[in-house]
Amino acid sequence: MKRKIFLLVIFCFVLSFGQNRKGQFQLEQDSKSHSIYVCFSKAPVAEDIIRYAMSTNSSFKDFVKKNDLSFIYDFELSDRKLSEMVESSKKNKKTGESIEKLKRIYKVESPVKSNKDILKLAEDFEKFPEIEYASLMSNEPITPPFINTYAATPNLESSQTYLLDNPGINVNYAWSRGITGQNVRIRDVEYGFHKSHEMLVSQNAIQFESGVSPNPSLTNPSSSYYSFLDHGTSVMSIMGSAKDNIGLSGTAYNATEMKGYLEWTTTSYNRASAVSRSINASQAGDIILYEMQTGGQNSNYVLAEYNNVIWDLTKAATDSGIIVIAAAGNGNENLDASFYSAYNARGNSGAIVVGAGSNTTQHSKLSFSTYGSRVDVQGWGQNVLAAGYGSWAKYDNDNNRTYNLFNGTSSATPIVASAAILIQSFNFQQTGQFLSPSEMRSLLVNTGIPQGGNLTTKIGPLPNIKAAIESLENSSNTLSTKNVIAGPLKIEIYPNPTSDYIFVRNTENATINFEVLTLAGQIVLKGKTSSDKKINITNLPKGNYLIIASDSQRKVIEKLIKQ
Repeated sequence: MKRKIFLLVIFCFVLSFGQNRKGQFQLEQDSKSHSIYVCFSKAPVAEDIIRYAMSTNSSFKDFVKKNDLSFIYDFELSDRKLSEMVESSKKNKKTGESIEKLKRIYKVESPVKSNKDILKLAEDFEKFPEIEYASLMSNEPITPPFINTYAATPNLESSQTYLLDNPGINVNYAWSRGITGQNVRIRDVEYGFHKSHEMLVSQNAIQFESGVSPNPSLTNPSSSYYSFLDHGTSVMSIMGSAKDNIGLSGTAYNATEMKGYLEWTTTSYNRASAVSRSINASQAGDIILYEMQTGGQNSNYVLAEYNNVIWDLTKAATDSGIIVIAAAGNGNENLDASFYSAYNARGNSGAIVVGAGSNTTQHSKLSFSTYGSRVDVQGWGQNVLAAGYGSWAKYDNDNNRTYNLFNGTSSATPIVASAAILIQSFNFQQTGQFLSPSEMRSLLVNTGIPQGGNLTTKIGPLPNIKAAIESLENSSNTLSTKNVIAGPLKIEIYPNPTSDYIFVRNTENATINFEVLTLAGQIVLKGKTSSDKKINITNLPKGNYLIIASDSQRKVIEKLIKQ
């Protein structure tokens, strides 16, 4: 609930000391309107901190009155939620200070509106020791981190090569173990998505946060911002599309919940509010995606937490056990450069930061990706088949049947999130416990496929789901097992290559459902089989095919060559 606080009462104030976070704000490129947030220095008593500040320094009090300023608590974080986060933080062996700090951050209401005057006001605020830092945040939408390189709906799963083993993240292995996202909740912070798209409409788990709708500029097809909803459509479709032989198969199609938390609503554009609402709706073990970026040096795009306010919100979330997976941004910025020394001096927010790598076994940094020691892991930053836009395919000229090759740190982030969701799902089913943010990051980094190419531009390894799950199985964390999860469904296709028939053998001698698909996704043969049953393929044209084999819970994909 937003609380407007006017400055009337005088008390005493004690300054806090520590790392200097002043001077770390700037105007967002091409934005004509900004808001100021200020973080008050720590006081000996948490309540009435603004009044404490006013009583300490008469010059500060005069400055506030002279400029006709007031302060709003703009975060959608209830007192009850903050208390829960503090307790969760302490369980994670943190102090809870990062959550308490959120009570000291306020949005400034001011009669001045021009960028020049807002910038001057922020500079003036930071002259006072009662202010730990000032921060500027755009009131206008910021371009999402997507690079657009153009390139009845058929089954497109065969074109989702990121589902497979290296150079993919091996989603197929998790599926072969019956792991499809169960028990995990996901929050996506950005502009929204087209719920009417055929990949999302039937998935009840995919929703907007309750009572919140996208701004009309996003839903109007004639608006220049209309494609921003396609961005969220792509992200959600990668993770959550129904697995029903139509279009895509979502990497975590059985996740408990996937909700969008909107920066730009019917009320206003407010990034800090969207992030705080996503945190307010999350518990330890949940996963939040930051599908957004902000301006860094020369307004080149970097990760959203470069902004002081977003960093503090993120630190509070991760300290309380919420996993944050954040796009590094598309500015080709080196986060180890001296320009970012003040940002790095804050420490690590606990977020898992994602760079954009190639979709090849080299896994090298793509030219546009921001990089540096703060970037933890990479995802595919190119050629990720997803719903939306329509540059790859648009069936029957229907806007709800559009597909594109999604790119940028925008596509890399849901690829990494997919790995985290499936790994979290496995661990919970195995142990009844969720991995913490630090445990998840260590697992993704230590079991990932190493980065190739120029290693001085670090974006980290690509997640390897199979290696991560096997690591969990071999660790002491799983000694008190909650459930014994079945091993992978193992299929052998033989003879292969072949010209006339095949057998689909499995080690469990179970009845297997199978589909033979062309590489374009067309199903050319389907049925049930057992290990000793011959399947006639003499009528199939020569070429390469995929065979999808499954039992009631597990699924595996194998290649087939018809000679």
